[in-house]
Amino acid sequence: MLPLSLFNFFYYWTISLINAFLPLFFQFKGMDPTKIGLLLAVGPFIAIFAQPLWGFISDRRQTAKNIILLLLILSFITSTGIFFGTTIIILVIAMLVFHFFMSPVQPLLESMSTAYAQEKGVSYGSIRIWGSIGFAIASITIGYLIGEVGIQYLWFVYATLIILAFIIATRLKDSQVKRLPITTIAIKSTFKNPKYLFFLIAALFIGTTTRMNDGMLGLYLKNLGASEGQIGLAWMASSLSEVPVIGLMYFLMKRIPLLVLIGMSGCFYSLRWFLYANLTDPTMLVLSQTMHSITFAIFMVASLQYVAAIVPREMLATGQTIYFATYAGLGAIIGNSAGGYYMDLYGAAFIYKGASVFALIGTCICFIMYMKSQKNKESKQIESKQILEV
Repeated sequence: MLPLSLFNFFYYWTISLINAFLPLFFQFKGMDPTKIGLLLAVGPFIAIFAQPLWGFISDRRQTAKNIILLLLILSFITSTGIFFGTTIIILVIAMLVFHFFMSPVQPLLESMSTAYAQEKGVSYGSIRIWGSIGFAIASITIGYLIGEVGIQYLWFVYATLIILAFIIATRLKDSQVKRLPITTIAIKSTFKNPKYLFFLIAALFIGTTTRMNDGMLGLYLKNLGASEGQIGLAWMASSLSEVPVIGLMYFLMKRIPLLVLIGMSGCFYSLRWFLYANLTDPTMLVLSQTMHSITFAIFMVASLQYVAAIVPREMLATGQTIYFATYAGLGAIIGNSAGGYYMDLYGAAFIYKGASVFALIGTCICFIMYMKSQKNKESKQIESKQILEV
C-alpha cells in the first residue's frame, strides 16, 4: 500500500502543475484566453481515444504497472514540445501527443487503487487521499517557486516531478487476483448497459463544468488581480478540503446510495458555480475553492465506485478509462473551448452561470436514474411476492 500511496502523492504533483499552472505558462507565451482554451481542449480530445485504448491494453495484458511506466517515459519525452514550442501549431501538436501518453495514467492509477482496495479490503479513500495531499502541497509550493524564479522554468519543475514519480512507480505491484480474460460478451454487456450509458451522460454535464473551472480559474483570478501565490493557494485550498471528505466517503457510501451521493455533489456544484459567477474579490474566490470538498471529492469517489459496481470485473480498467475519457476528456474539450471563447466575449460571470445550469442538468439525470432503480426494485419485490403467494 505504501508505494501506491506514495505514487498517488507524487503523481498528483504533476497534475497540479498541469492543471493550475500550464494555462499561466501559455499566457506567459503571449496566448489570449481563446487560444489557451483551444490548447487546453486539444489534449482532452486525444484523451477520449487514448484513455479507453490504454485501458483496454491494460485489461488485455492484465498489468497496469508496466503500462504506467511506459506512459510516464513517453509523456516525459513529449512534454518538451509543450514547454519549448514557439507557435500555436507546434503547441497544438505537442499537446495532442503529450496527452496521448499522459492522460491514461490517472485512470489507470485509479483502477489500480480500486482493485487494490477491493482485494485487500481497505478503504479506497485511504489510498486516494494521498493524491489530494500531494496536489495541495504542490499547488502552494509550485506557486511560490514560480513566483520567485519565473514561470518560464516550469518545465524543469515538471521534469523533476515526473522522474520522481517514475522511480516510485517501479515499486508498484499489479493486483494478485487473476482476472478473467476480456470476452465479447463482457464488452457488449458494458456498452449495452443503460445504467453505464446514462451515467456517462450525467458525468459529461458535470465534468464539463469541472474542467472548465480547471482551465479558466487561474485566468479568472489573474483578471481579478490575484498573484501567482494566491492562485497556488486557491488550488491548495481545494485539494486540502478534499482530504477529510475522502476519508469519510467509506462510511458515507455504506449509508447513502452512490447515485444519491453523486446527485448531491451535482447540487453543490450548481451552487458553487453560481457563487463564483457573483464574486469579484479574489480572496473570497480562493476561500470558495473549499467547496471542492463537497463537490469533486464526493463526485469522484462515488463515481469510481459506481462504475466498478456496474461493469464486469474484467472490464474494470476499460470501464473506468471510458468514464474518464467522457468526464475529463470530452468534458474538458467542451468546457475549455467554450469557456475560453465565451469568457473572451462575455466575461467569467457568464461562463460560471452556464456551468451552474449544466451541473444541474447532470444532477437531474442522476436522481432520475436513482428513482427508476428504486421503482424497478419495488416492481421486482411485488413480482416475487406474487410468485410466492401463488
